[in-house]
Amino acid sequence: MKTILLFTFTIALTVGLCGQVQVKPFPKPGYESRISNYISDMKVVDTHEHLEDQADWIKPGKLDFMLLLQHYAYDDIRSAGMPKQTFNKLLTDSLTVMEKWTILRPYWEATSNTAYCRAALLTANKLFGVKDLNEKTVEDLSAKIKKAYQTDWYNQVLVKKCLIDHVLVDEDNSMLGDPLMFKHVKRFGEFIFAVSAQKIETIAKAQNTPIHTLDDFVKALGVAFHNALDHNNVAIKIGVAYERDLFFDDVTKEKADEVFRKIMALPEGSVLKYNGSEIKPLQDYMVHRILDLARATNTPVQFHTGLQAGDGNFIENSNPAHLTNLFLKYRDVKFILFHGGYPFGGELASLAKGFKNVYIDMCWLYIISPSYSERYLHEWLETVPASKIMAFGGDFRNVENIYGHLLFAKQVVTKVLTEKVRDGYFTEEEAIKIAQMILHDNAIRILNLDKN
Repeated sequence: MKTILLFTFTIALTVGLCGQVQVKPFPKPGYESRISNYISDMKVVDTHEHLEDQADWIKPGKLDFMLLLQHYAYDDIRSAGMPKQTFNKLLTDSLTVMEKWTILRPYWEATSNTAYCRAALLTANKLFGVKDLNEKTVEDLSAKIKKAYQTDWYNQVLVKKCLIDHVLVDEDNSMLGDPLMFKHVKRFGEFIFAVSAQKIETIAKAQNTPIHTLDDFVKALGVAFHNALDHNNVAIKIGVAYERDLFFDDVTKEKADEVFRKIMALPEGSVLKYNGSEIKPLQDYMVHRILDLARATNTPVQFHTGLQAGDGNFIENSNPAHLTNLFLKYRDVKFILFHGGYPFGGELASLAKGFKNVYIDMCWLYIISPSYSERYLHEWLETVPASKIMAFGGDFRNVENIYGHLLFAKQVVTKVLTEKVRDGYFTEEEAIKIAQMILHDNAIRILNLDKN
């Protein structure tokens, strides 16, 4: 009797752990390796980076083991207590590699568990053959990084190792090279955060056109917008969730004009708070004007949603649900919501499911939390058309960490799709097709890359 009960419990537990309904026949043996090999060898589109030119890294203090830690890993090192001035010193040539490690070591021991830091470890291992960061390895790793930058390193990493077809770089960096590979995304923060007459005058000087009225200001935005499209920018980015909430009221021109005139009348050196209620009507009005231009030109619009990097931000500001009124008004604008909305994955699923013009972008997400990425990719593939998911954007300034992040991404995508085939939710052929969609083809279509 005990044997029967134990067998029954084991079967029930196994079924419970699967967590899926069976729709398709169970797969033929070897499906795990076939899916894994396909994803490992496939080309991808990288939807979001902050890449700096290779030459910008060849400077004193930059090319050592700290290269792998100076972006997102720093957020966790700071969270563990390292003062900013101390970290900044580690990015200079005022210390030897071993002196840097001695200072970093206690903070590294406190933070090396996080995904930001595990990604750096994976990068060091897979790209440079260094399996750990410690006093025995940091000098060797630093030497290998310096040697790499004496080659065509960006091409080796992005093209040969990452197999990236296209990279979307936040803001223009024409020094990166091949315009067929490197596409750009334009922000118009100067129009959203024009908090003083001096800032507006700066825009006027840049366009060599006076700005005296709100109509002049909107016209200047139009000029800047079309100029961006003429210079290899394929999308617009709105990242204001770091400074304010994502609800943009449909403000009347009269109300926006009141704020504009108030700004223009400010004494020299005076500003309106860029995240205050006084300036919000003008900010909201200008965001709507950006969306008008996006609609007229069929230009996709990316929104930062979810987690904000750095220290002391209001996470509720970046809830993607705040954008619902924009989805309703601009039904023919493509809204691409970044970072898997972390931690608002359920809200993001509801929005992408309910609005045909809302898309999910998983950039940055895997190094925030691989398990969140896995959990919600499972859920999104059950709730949202697969044609609306873009599954990779490294969100880094350097190519090394892009590579490590892509390894994370491919592991998670492989695991999710393999589990769905194992459970009979997808066939093996369906899983491979979806991998091709979410890591490559969707981005080509959604971002109009085949037309640029």
